[in-house]
Amino acid sequence: MEDHISPHCCRHWFTTHLRRADMPREFIQELRGDVRKEAIDIYDHIDPKELKESYLAHIPQLGI
Repeated sequence: MEDHISPHCCRHWFTTHLRRADMPREFIQELRGDVRKEAIDIYDHIDPKELKESYLAHIPQLGI
């Protein structure tokens, strides 16, 4: 496991964890020291299961 942990992996975990905890993007960017606004999007991961649950919770129910 230690062979797979890198600073890059830590940035992914840090960003994803804070986004899922609903911290504002601007605060995360400040903590990370990002210059480019879109840099945060590279490190934010979307869990397919969470995406599906959110999608189903937000689409209109057709009652079919």
